[in-house]
Amino acid sequence: MNREKAIEFINSCQFKEAKSYSETYPHWYTTRTLVNNDADFEAFLKFCRENSILKKFYSKQYLYLELEGFEYWEMGRPIKCVQVLNKAIINDNANYRYPSPSKEAGDFLKRKLNLRDQYLEKLLKLEAPTEINLHEIAFLMNTERRIHGGGKNIIDHSELEIKYK
Repeated sequence: MNREKAIEFINSCQFKEAKSYSETYPHWYTTRTLVNNDADFEAFLKFCRENSILKKFYSKQYLYLELEGFEYWEMGRPIKCVQVLNKAIINDNANYRYPSPSKEAGDFLKRKLNLRDQYLEKLLKLEAPTEINLHEIAFLMNTERRIHGGGKNIIDHSELEIKYK
């Protein structure tokens, strides 16, 4: 996907207001189900990851794609598992954006996310996965798992070592 196709994709999406954040952080979202085209949804997510910048959001950090005055982000799950794509008007002057993460930190995180996605793809293609492989697949594909909640995750702790081989 290129920039032109990304804009075309975004313009075709139906975004809904995130009502629970309307006062604190107004933004919109769409879902894989609303888009109803996994190939286009995943192609856009890959384009986002390849062309995004790492920005702080209070104590968190996310990869944001800036496009046509808006920023788009997701929560850093494996691309096959992302269900929600968020959209907000760019506001880099907000106090929750400081201090800004370095470009190097963003590049490092992109490499780690890509490595994890490649590892998941490899696991999914195994003809005879072991029990350990099946547990790894289940863990990586679990969309119910809250990644913010108590444990460390790949987005909030980009310095963590990973074991994808």
